[in-house]
Amino acid sequence: GVSINVNGSSSNHHSVMGEYHHQHEHELEHEHEHEHEFEHGHESFHLNTNNTNKQQQQQKQQQQKIPTQPLRISTYRKGIRQLRNSERREERRLKRLDKIQKRQLRKEEKMKLREEKSSHMVYAKKLKNRNNLNIRRKVLHAGFGLFFATLNQLLPRDIMIPGMTLLTTCTLAVELLRYRKGFGWMNDAMHFVLGGTLRKQEMEGKFTGSFYYFLGVTLTSYLFPQSCASLGICQLALADPSASFFGRQTRHVYWSRIENGFFGIGRNKGILGFLGGAAFCFPFNYYVLNIAKFGGASATATATAAANVIPGGQSSVALASIALGLAGAFADLCVPTPALTMPKKIMGIPMPRFHVDDNVVVPIVSGYACTKIFEKLGWMHGVDLAKFILF
Repeated sequence: GVSINVNGSSSNHHSVMGEYHHQHEHELEHEHEHEHEFEHGHESFHLNTNNTNKQQQQQKQQQQKIPTQPLRISTYRKGIRQLRNSERREERRLKRLDKIQKRQLRKEEKMKLREEKSSHMVYAKKLKNRNNLNIRRKVLHAGFGLFFATLNQLLPRDIMIPGMTLLTTCTLAVELLRYRKGFGWMNDAMHFVLGGTLRKQEMEGKFTGSFYYFLGVTLTSYLFPQSCASLGICQLALADPSASFFGRQTRHVYWSRIENGFFGIGRNKGILGFLGGAAFCFPFNYYVLNIAKFGGASATATATAAANVIPGGQSSVALASIALGLAGAFADLCVPTPALTMPKKIMGIPMPRFHVDDNVVVPIVSGYACTKIFEKLGWMHGVDLAKFILF
């Protein structure tokens, strides 16, 4: 009986132990499964985080590359609208510019029509510039000079100077007024009297040579004795046009031309013109001085005057004649071409178009040179020229 019980208990024990081992093994398998699932989940988490990082980097790269990529539909439409608006603005701007340009062209055309209708511009188109020889002008220039020199010999000083001052002032008033509205008749009258002797620039805003001519005669008559003033005016009459004539005739002789001059002095003048002007004056001066009356000193004054003895003889007359001619021609040489002109405005104030003119420089320099020549030759007691200069 005992053995049977023992065997029974042992069989029960084996069955219990088998069930325990079976449960333990099941639990171990279950734990292994959980561990495997945890490891797989951890790996998938790392993979997900890596994928999100890669996606973010790709998005950043795409954002950086947006300008090179095609625009989306919304931005494309906005771009078209902006282009259309900019084109419309540009069209409006161009229309405004066209209107402004048309207005300016209309104004310029109106100004041109006014200039064409104004008398001085009409005459300016017909006249010639200073480069033209214009023999008529040179003959008129010489004639006026000899006329005023004779007038200076005939009229007393107290009549000659006020008369020339009045004439110069009236000429200045005409020069200042003839370009203004309502005074075009002055240009008509001037062109009627002087005609082709006028120059083109004298009808384009500059003063005529008449004003400077009268001013030079007035100042010379006032500054020097009668005979010296008359001879100075004669140099203006002869040296100026003759130097211009010879200068233009020899302008192809390049070695004689003075291009820029000495600080502007003598610009665009010629040495051959200077020598030609001096040579042209020599015979005239010699004849005028040869028939003049020379005064004596103290007791011998009447005898010398009666005999008309020339101090120094004919050689002194020849020397004085050539020196006077050189002085007049040199004064003309010193005046540059084109002449130095006053600025149009000084401190915002409009100025008259005054310029350095040889019609003023030549008689003054010649008159001064004449006084010094007479002093050197001992003709201080008086040189009385003929009543009409030449007779």
